Amino acid sequence: MKKGLILMLVAVVALSMLSGCGGSKSTSTTSPYNELMKMAKAIREAGGIADVGQGQSSREDIARQKAQNNGRQQLALALESKIQVLQKSFLEEIGSALETEVNEAFTSVSKTMASTTLRGVFPEEERMVSKDGLITIYVLMAMDPATFNQSFLDELQSKPKVYERFRASQAYDELKGEMEAYESQE
Repeated sequence: MKKGLILMLVAVVALSMLSGCGGSKSTSTTSPYNELMKMAKAIREAGGIADVGQGQSSREDIARQKAQNNGRQQLALALESKIQVLQKSFLEEIGSALETEVNEAFTSVSKTMASTTLRGVFPEEERMVSKDGLITIYVLMAMDPATFNQSFLDELQSKPKVYERFRASQAYDELKGEMEAYESQE
């Protein structure tokens, strides 16, 4: 009886060890959105402008169009945003002494608008995921730095006061650089 019990105990321990041998296979798959956001970050660090759009539909062409439009919207919001926020807070205590009731409400509403012209924005990379009959497309939308710079200068020149301030800040930066070079020679 003792041998049978010991044998059974050894078998249970062995089985529990074998079931643990598979290890925990953590599937650290990054989402298509995160992959494209890393690419967008690299483009931004190189001086470009990029963001990721997402679109979902049962039709691939509509999902792609939604994703590209969403990407353009994200770029426009990154360049220029007008944000309006409204918050309301309400607190009321009803009753007396030991029998009181507190009513509280908080409401927050925000609206973000962008009004800018984007030139030279193209889809750079795309990922597609199909699940349960829905197609989700993630698209990396990017703008060439040279195109952006030219567009920025064109817009500045069309608004003389903004352009004058920009030129004045450029002149200040040049003067500051020359002063630093002069001081470093001394």
